[in-house]
Amino acid sequence: MPLINSMEQIVTETVMEIMTHDETCCSCEQCIEDAECLALNSLPAKYVSTAKGELYSKLSQVMIKQHSIDVHVACLNAIEFVKTHPHH
Repeated sequence: MPLINSMEQIVTETVMEIMTHDETCCSCEQCIEDAECLALNSLPAKYVSTAKGELYSKLSQVMIKQHSIDVHVACLNAIEFVKTHPHH
């Protein structure tokens, strides 16, 4: 199994959830990717190399409330930045 940053899936899901509920967000592919990159760059990477490690990492991140808050805040900040700095 290749190395996987398990934070990527969590950030992708969080960004999509937030953008789906915010009608002021552009939800084009470029804006979504920009928000994901900004959020990921502000969070620590969580690399795993096995399916078991990936599952454990996802479960532990969901269980730790502060980590969940950090991810949500990073995603919100990234989306706000993208909204104020659009490509078009």
